[in-house]
Amino acid sequence: MDGRCPKKFFVCVAAALCVLFASPSRADEPPLTDAQKSRVSAVVVAYRKARPAVVSISAQKLVSGGLFGGELFGDQPLDDIFLSPLRPRAVQSLGSGVLIHSQGYIVTNAHVIRRAQTITVTLHDASQLEAKLISADPACDLAVLKVQPPEGQRLPFLPLGRSDDLMVGETVIAIGNPLGYANSVTTGVVSATDRTLDFASGVTFENLVQTDAPINPGNSGGPLLNVNGEWIGVNTAIRADARNIGFAIPADMVAGQLSRLLDFERINRVTFGVAVTSQHGDAGDHLVVSAVRDSTPAAGKLAVGDVLRTVNKTAVPQIGDFLCFMLAQKGGATLTLTVLRDGKDVEVEVELADRAKPEGRALAQTNLGLTVREIDVELARDLRLPVESGLLVTEVDKDGPAAAIGVRPRDVLFQVAQFYVKNLDDLGTLLEELPAGAAVRIGILRGETAAWAPVKIRSAANSANSRESSGGE
Repeated sequence: MDGRCPKKFFVCVAAALCVLFASPSRADEPPLTDAQKSRVSAVVVAYRKARPAVVSISAQKLVSGGLFGGELFGDQPLDDIFLSPLRPRAVQSLGSGVLIHSQGYIVTNAHVIRRAQTITVTLHDASQLEAKLISADPACDLAVLKVQPPEGQRLPFLPLGRSDDLMVGETVIAIGNPLGYANSVTTGVVSATDRTLDFASGVTFENLVQTDAPINPGNSGGPLLNVNGEWIGVNTAIRADARNIGFAIPADMVAGQLSRLLDFERINRVTFGVAVTSQHGDAGDHLVVSAVRDSTPAAGKLAVGDVLRTVNKTAVPQIGDFLCFMLAQKGGATLTLTVLRDGKDVEVEVELADRAKPEGRALAQTNLGLTVREIDVELARDLRLPVESGLLVTEVDKDGPAAAIGVRPRDVLFQVAQFYVKNLDDLGTLLEELPAGAAVRIGILRGETAAWAPVKIRSAANSANSRESSGGE
């Protein structure tokens, strides 16, 4: 072996540490002693780089004791799901997550917060913050949470890396909260890429990264890193019947799902009119305009192929940067965007347009066959409901889609697709664009038991026919 190789290695590690400690997005680490410096490895550097952005997630949830596949993924009616012989019980779920933005947005697994009543996030410094669920999609097992940083503080975060160039056999590092042991690190290699997992419930997860880095309950939602400390996947599943066979959602898939999970136009009731995609380049990631919708504020100002550099002078190198920035914008805001077009920087202004609020109550009746009302603290107390927000079902069309899956009066509708609904505006926003015949998964709370099942959207004509056959006006 060349005797200069170890010296060169330590010089590279020392340089990486200098860059790491100079980063404004990370928390201060205790200084290394002289003895420690001689033992620094690439794994140590990667861990110290990523750890401040890794959080522990504690979700207080209710377990009904019904079939796992039925509650989350099955196609059986809700009545079958709710007929569980076991009494619902409160349990404490532990998982992990990664901060993707300084304003407190966190990516984790959907199954970590499934059926959660309250979610608490523990940061690297042991401080705890209550988290709000922005969206969750069991189909890809991803969810986004939001915590409010202490006033004047910017939280440490970890940019997404790339997973398209992963090599079988390369070293990977998992950080998480296994069995409640926060900030635990394990190492291994990429065992395979493009793996498929088929569950008995009929759900299939594709394009997963397989690793032999030890992953245990509580690691779910935590990051899988390469030796450069780059976030290349979200740890999501293990084989319970095997040792050291774990799976992670690759970073590029996470990036592709964020546009749905953080759909700022839907969440903020605004119209922008542009779709962007993240692309890898030799100089790093960049965002490219992939579509511009006609008759929107961006039409005629932005073009397909534009490379998005800044929004209001803020750099947006990754899709998470762009989406989190846009979530802070409201209707009427004027955005100044700098794009690279035909080799030149071009500056354009786009004003976000307000979108009229849809009639959530009417859409629930038309599309689902439900009459609902908003839940407030007083109603929850009077009816002894287990939640203080959501939509109470007051009537069900006997021939409607919701009746077909067993929804009843006094059930609480709390989720549609990957989004949680707290009021009629939320519900209307989610239902307004669903075409007749589309199947959408809804979450229903009955007593203290939660269940999910797909319901088929009906057309306005079928809704009118149903009301006539029921004797409605």
